[in-house]
Amino acid sequence: MRKFKFILGGLVCTILLAFTDPEIDVITNPVHSLFKIERSKDNNQIFYDVNVDNAGILNDEKPISVYWRRNTEGGTIKPLTWIQQKFAYGLKFINVNDEYATFKFVSYDKMFFTLKKKKDDQFEVYTKYNGKLLKMNRIFIQLDGGTFWVPNITAVEIYAQDMKTGKNVIEIIKP
Repeated sequence: MRKFKFILGGLVCTILLAFTDPEIDVITNPVHSLFKIERSKDNNQIFYDVNVDNAGILNDEKPISVYWRRNTEGGTIKPLTWIQQKFAYGLKFINVNDEYATFKFVSYDKMFFTLKKKKDDQFEVYTKYNGKLLKMNRIFIQLDGGTFWVPNITAVEIYAQDMKTGKNVIEIIKP
């Protein structure tokens, strides 16, 4: 029985690794960075960068590149795994054109976000929450136990700028 569990575990790991993306095509220039996600679990970060061509036109197939900065591994850059893209940190795009994209996180469909080109040809991400229009800066996820498939998320903090007042705000979502 122990040998069977070992073989089954190895098979599951092999299958999961088969869905990882060994090649990474990300923009790691902070000028293109839109926002990042940080978690209480460790010091690793997930970055969301705008993906444009040389003319500043959004890539209509992949307007935002998402990748890990593994600070626990010396700051190496790695792609999200297939599972992370499909169930956790990936994005689902609803509408995309040359200067605009609407999306939501695959793991949270109650909040929509807008990637928008400004007059200076830079891009920013906005969302509405509690009647406020917010420019996204970063997200912090408070994890308190749980499992790989069902983490216990006790709070999601959105660090943003209130576009009406110009003040930095922290909006807290309690799932």
